[in-house]
Amino acid sequence: MKKLILLVATLIFTLGMSAIVMAETPSSIDYNNMHIKWSDEFEGDALNQNYWECQTGDGSDYGVWRWGNNELQWYREQNVSVANGMLAITAKEENRAGYSYTSGRIRTWDKESNTPKVSVGLGYLEAKIKIPSSKGIWPAFWMLGNNGLTWPACGEIDIEESFNNQKYAQATIHFPDANGADKYLWRQSNPSGYDKTDWNTYGVYRDGEGISFYLNGNEYAYWATKDDNVGKKSVLNDDYHILLNFAVGGNLAGGTPPAGTLPLTMYVDYVRYYQDGAPTPTVKPTVKPTVKPTTVSKPAKVKIKSLKYKKKRKLIVTLKKIKGVAGYQVRWCDSKSFDGYEQKNTKKPKLTIKGLDKNTKYWVKARAYKKVNGTKLYGKWSAKKSKKVKK
Repeated sequence: MKKLILLVATLIFTLGMSAIVMAETPSSIDYNNMHIKWSDEFEGDALNQNYWECQTGDGSDYGVWRWGNNELQWYREQNVSVANGMLAITAKEENRAGYSYTSGRIRTWDKESNTPKVSVGLGYLEAKIKIPSSKGIWPAFWMLGNNGLTWPACGEIDIEESFNNQKYAQATIHFPDANGADKYLWRQSNPSGYDKTDWNTYGVYRDGEGISFYLNGNEYAYWATKDDNVGKKSVLNDDYHILLNFAVGGNLAGGTPPAGTLPLTMYVDYVRYYQDGAPTPTVKPTVKPTVKPTTVSKPAKVKIKSLKYKKKRKLIVTLKKIKGVAGYQVRWCDSKSFDGYEQKNTKKPKLTIKGLDKNTKYWVKARAYKKVNGTKLYGKWSAKKSKKVKK
């Protein structure tokens, strides 16, 4: 999604020592020769934290202010929900932290460990999505590379990004040129009967030789991505993690939504990752002697030592340190009942909350957590404390 200007893509471009060319004969995806390696069907009533992480704020905490695209929203966990077998990401017209809009963004990555929760290698990734249409919006289903390099060296694959009232599906690939600058190619498809506001499937298939994009199972874009003959690997053949988000404004969104247009919601029925061939046979595990499980107690209740106002709309929260915990979760809101709260996890018992509204009173509470078998075990919330942000 990171594009500063929209260029006309060339049909032949050199990536490393490998040519990128458009496919001559479109094909349909063949599910019969693949098996599902991982999927999220969005069952239950909450986002699966073992798969997804909500990214919040304006990107400053991730080193990409306004998410690198001049986006106009403040991302919040509250704009992401799961119900009736669907994921919903809703963009709203409401003031938050100095921004006029809020929305949601999730990814299969863990910020604390800086590792993927779900990693996608070669094979086929598909999602079934219903996308709203309006000026000034930019929903997307995409991937970023796991190699740890700074964008664009990590690589980016946009399986579907749909901005404004456009009536086509768009696929885009980003990769670094010989000097490390962003190079990208894109293609659009608008087959008869396609309506992005209805349910459609968007997919991408990679086999180490090329990358193909599919709309409702039919290929509409292809580029070769074969590694060169001197051992330099194409970044487009690396492992990636998945992102789903609903931006407001931004470089490709063309302004802001007309007043009264929002809220609008992007719905996702499922996300599925397929690999080629039959699934690996399950090996029956060796029976081991029963070991009595170790009982792990919850962390003690946190105490907020101090809550101080700092210039430039900041609050500094200092907690009493608790031994044996992995970190702390701090929650804040301009409502005493914490309706519409923001929150953040920190390993240290001190946190600076940024981007707050001026002349606004905020309530803060916190709790500690331990990590047990990859999941977080939370203690009780602290007593609430409040402080007014002046200017």
